[in-house]
Amino acid sequence: MADYDVIIIGGGINGLVCAAYLGKSGLKTLVLEARGQCGTHCDTSEPGIPGFLHNLHATWLISAMSPAMVDLELEKFGLEWRATEFAFGKTFADGTNTLIGLNPYDTVDHWKKISEKDAGLLEKALDFIFPRMDDLTDVMHTWIYTAPDLKKEKAMGNIFEEFLQSIGIGKSFDELIRMDGFQTLDLLYESEKIKTTFQALSWLAGFPPNQPRIGALGATAISSLTGTLFPVHQSKGGSHGLTHALVKAALHYGVKILPCCPVKKILIENGRASGVMLADEAIYPNAVITAKKTISNLTVIPTFIDLVGEDKIPSELAARIKKFRYDTQHVFVVNYALDGPPQFKSAEFDDGIQRTFMGYFGGKDSASMRGIMNSIESRRIHDEIIVNWFVPTLADPTQAPPGCHVVNTWLDVPPDPKFWKGRTLDGFNSWDTLKYELADEIDKAWEIYAPGFKNLVKDRAIYSALDQYRNNPSAIMGSWNGGSMIPEQFYENRPVPGVLVGGGSRTLIRDLHLSNSIHVFGNTLLSSGYMTACEVAEDFHVREQNWWTSKAFAWYLDNALNIPVNLGVKEDAS
Repeated sequence: MADYDVIIIGGGINGLVCAAYLGKSGLKTLVLEARGQCGTHCDTSEPGIPGFLHNLHATWLISAMSPAMVDLELEKFGLEWRATEFAFGKTFADGTNTLIGLNPYDTVDHWKKISEKDAGLLEKALDFIFPRMDDLTDVMHTWIYTAPDLKKEKAMGNIFEEFLQSIGIGKSFDELIRMDGFQTLDLLYESEKIKTTFQALSWLAGFPPNQPRIGALGATAISSLTGTLFPVHQSKGGSHGLTHALVKAALHYGVKILPCCPVKKILIENGRASGVMLADEAIYPNAVITAKKTISNLTVIPTFIDLVGEDKIPSELAARIKKFRYDTQHVFVVNYALDGPPQFKSAEFDDGIQRTFMGYFGGKDSASMRGIMNSIESRRIHDEIIVNWFVPTLADPTQAPPGCHVVNTWLDVPPDPKFWKGRTLDGFNSWDTLKYELADEIDKAWEIYAPGFKNLVKDRAIYSALDQYRNNPSAIMGSWNGGSMIPEQFYENRPVPGVLVGGGSRTLIRDLHLSNSIHVFGNTLLSSGYMTACEVAEDFHVREQNWWTSKAFAWYLDNALNIPVNLGVKEDAS
């Protein structure tokens, strides 16, 4: 087989976006995917009744803020975004709700029902943000899409300090990042309901609010930006629409993609990565393919311990890599096929909840939200059902037969639970027997917040951390974000100190890069794939391209008003 400029191990969305950029830059690029198709964590399938499409993993997509929208012309390759009038909602057992609208002034109007003070704070935030939009988006692009650098974080901190001062809070950025997200939200908001809304959203976004620094950054950025920039959508046809567009783009730009080609070994010669050897079960068994550079879109442990080999790296670094954690954010998923949309009890308070494709229920106050996070850290399935919910078909009705809907429910759990309801469990191996009982508890919780839900259910498909691992073994313990977001694995420390040198993707092994387990983390921001593409292109001296100029939020700010909304909402709900 021919040699390549670049081999990318793994056809996940960040591997694909990296490949498409490099292919468009003129580099001879090969993607090797172990499964029969790309995009394992951005997958849409029909596990039950035909016609009901379920997003088995990524469900809320934030790629509309990615520079790749413009640079790679993803719309040309069939990517179409869909949204609802309200982007996020939290519904409470007392019949109230909190909503965040695509139009920030809809959010202000809604919040006045809950807290005039908090609504006033959001108005002040809008007055601060809109005149500084260019500066703000530049800083966010630098922090999200370029290699970690504490000077860059400080630049972002300067804007946060100005923002806090504008709303009357005299805290420095250094003081802020010593807090966790709960403490930061206590500074900002009066209402417990609004606080828990942003705690939920920060957790969902991969910035656990119980963690110092991470939680503070997540809560502050999300709570101050959400009202003005909310690039959260469905892809027409399901989340795999993003994968399809990236595959089409990569092929169009000359990339070769080989499915059913798991890699057995990364070849190391004279201290540099020189290519790969395919596994015995690959369609080209044990084939050796050489390249000038190799990129692993697998996480750090499979890359260095399994494919590179411990004998090729310092023993103390191998020991640190083996301690890399994957155990803090995992989701237990129940996908439902419904005869109609859920009817939330809180619609009497504000019927905008019926025009919201993504939200949360459970966790009435900050103490309750801390409780589930404490349970996860102690390997306990929390007693109260506190979940993320999605009704993708409110935004994109093509994901179900006419008049029907699909619902995805995510329950945050420890991947290897030891305790639930006074019982001792068998950790990771307990999921095959546990999952049906746990899904029944989620069914009951839906009845509390959306009475009559059980009468709508035609079918359900359950997807545990063990199922996720089986579907994608490179996702250790079913981890969705390439490894835990904890202070010792965050920003300049990610993945493990000593792995990366001279940038955000270059590793200690010459010509070996990572596009997973690096900053920010593996998600639909497409940031890790973008950053890796930038650094590889720099090394090949092909980074300066007249088409490679877009920045974060650029496409979204130009096109937000053109994205169709409420296509699956009945007229009587709008």
